[in-house]
Amino acid sequence: MLIVDLKREILTAMFVEYQKDIPNFNNVKRKFISAGLDKNEFNVAILKLDNEGYLNNVSYTKGGRNPFGIHSVDLDHTLLTGDTVKYLEGKLELELTDDNVQKSKNILYRFTEAGYERIESILTKTIAELIKS
Repeated sequence: MLIVDLKREILTAMFVEYQKDIPNFNNVKRKFISAGLDKNEFNVAILKLDNEGYLNNVSYTKGGRNPFGIHSVDLDHTLLTGDTVKYLEGKLELELTDDNVQKSKNILYRFTEAGYERIESILTKTIAELIKS
């Protein structure tokens, strides 16, 4: 059974974005916020993923009374670590020989089957962008 929390949803969406020739993880941020996720929840999830070593080069704007003092996160220069990519490919049971589009479609299929609507919507949009590029 596929068990997903917010961090895993975000990390999976970032992995699908990573499949693009030029990924822009701020697109992932915008899609989660437009899907109704609270900005502070997104920011704290990114902080946790960064702290746990899944991400490199996250920039934070600090200030205010937001959780952990994070006003916003900037993902312009962020990348997944190599270990993160290997971890996700194994966890999501992806074939290493599949191309980027097929990997992304397989991920979408798993989340659709499990009934995770928010991430399904986000992944669908990202895969459509991947196919266009």
